Amino acid sequence: MSSLPWPMSLLDLSSPRSMTRLMFETIQQSAATVRLFVPWPEIRLSLQEFQNKLDAFKLFEHVDSVLQISARDELPLGELIKRTEALHPYRAVWVTEGLGHYVAKRSWTQGKAPRNLLSDEQCELPSKSLCALHTGMGLAFADQLLKTVSRASRDFEIRNLLEKFVAVCRENSRTGFSGVALESLGLVTRNLYPHMISQVDQQLRKFEEPLLDYFWHGVGRGIYFAPTNFLPDANSSKRALQMTWRQPLHHTGRINALAGLSWAMTLVNIRHPEIVANFLEHHATELNDGFTNGVSSALMIWRSSTNSDQDIKMFCRHQIARSNDVLFAHWEQRVLRSCREALENIYPALQNRQGFGDVFRYLDLSTLGPASATSQVVQK
Repeated sequence: MSSLPWPMSLLDLSSPRSMTRLMFETIQQSAATVRLFVPWPEIRLSLQEFQNKLDAFKLFEHVDSVLQISARDELPLGELIKRTEALHPYRAVWVTEGLGHYVAKRSWTQGKAPRNLLSDEQCELPSKSLCALHTGMGLAFADQLLKTVSRASRDFEIRNLLEKFVAVCRENSRTGFSGVALESLGLVTRNLYPHMISQVDQQLRKFEEPLLDYFWHGVGRGIYFAPTNFLPDANSSKRALQMTWRQPLHHTGRINALAGLSWAMTLVNIRHPEIVANFLEHHATELNDGFTNGVSSALMIWRSSTNSDQDIKMFCRHQIARSNDVLFAHWEQRVLRSCREALENIYPALQNRQGFGDVFRYLDLSTLGPASATSQVVQK
């Protein structure tokens, strides 16, 4: 039986997208095979992380194939979301993000002004789908608008674009989720329009403060997926970390970029906490609260997006050898302790507020809790 996640009958081998899907599958299988025979733990971890990145990107980019959506289909979003229910929770998260992008892009390219795509007026949607859908929608909006400017654009043109982006995100977002969509601007700018980072940053400094936070958090997320950091490479984590310090020119940018980087790393590798632990072991002295914030926020979003604690429990139960006393102490303080606090106290507060937009940027999570509601404790 084919290991492809889509039926061969759906593949048009003359289509560039079909060939890309086959290439992804071939690369993943090759990486998995090599990982089985490589004796060096560091290389095995790099290959596993590479596989995880490929999997997340493939599920996002080829949502139409995974969910068997025909180009002629005009199925409502609610019906498309139902198709994700048959998927494993890990796969469903990335497919749902791709679905948010797919629906937003479909609306935009049909010449319709996107209105109320995910807002309170939209049909009832599962709460666990909202974060991923808003992220994908924001990516689509950012891409469509950034195409209209260039490095030669004047300041007022960049500002007009940003005002349009903020407006369209707020018009189409559910209450409490506009920040989720706004954060995507940073990822798209960093990975598709990197020449625009400085101009966007300069204009966002004139807006209300959180917009700058969201932008740089998205840039950090983009750094994790940047082509130079995507391939398995023993130096990729060091290179990515250096980017979070060098590309922003101010503290707000740096701490949010680090939070975004660690956020993306945690979500992509939530089933392999040893990858996050390896990053912490090598770079503990270079990290600040942005790292802890990113990991804690990512676990809260994962719980919200899956309604399951299985992956989170596995992550929190990851054992660090006591013989490695330095890493053991860092893991306990920077990961386990902060994540327990976030899951037990902050997460219920966010549920009560019915919105997760605030945690798509760096901030003191304690300001969002404690909550009066009692949550389930993730046992160590």
